[in-house]
Amino acid sequence: MRRLDAIARMIRNETPRPVRGIPVPVSFAKITVGREYSRNALADLWGYSSYHAIARGVVTPRNGSQIILFVTEEKQESLEQYADRLDADILHWEGPNDHFAEERMVNAAGSGEQIHLFYRVRHHMDFTYMGRAAVVSHDSRIRQPSQFTLKLLNE
Repeated sequence: MRRLDAIARMIRNETPRPVRGIPVPVSFAKITVGREYSRNALADLWGYSSYHAIARGVVTPRNGSQIILFVTEEKQESLEQYADRLDADILHWEGPNDHFAEERMVNAAGSGEQIHLFYRVRHHMDFTYMGRAAVVSHDSRIRQPSQFTLKLLNE
């Protein structure tokens, strides 16, 4: 019954409440800068059936205007060792090897898309929501990760 109610609210264009398994438009209204979040907690908040829907380093929710970065500075040894670091309000970030959403990131300011940053120092820790960010420079590459510099928009 809850699923039917959620679907009816979406059809009527009302603000839906998350029902596990029915994604709702991703909202940052209940996300606080500086607060820690696990992927499971965010999946629940956004109505995904599991954290796997947001398990990549770059997430672009369907029908959304957000690009969400999940950045880990000290990665597991078995994973690709991207050179990512946050210095105060500047993120030095290497994009994924498949270059997913890089063009969207570069064009985000002009297209009205928002880049949101979740950051953690070490793998298996919760992520801290750092807020919105903007690309200030990038070096697009083909055979290796592209390099980005992003600035947090302390709004």
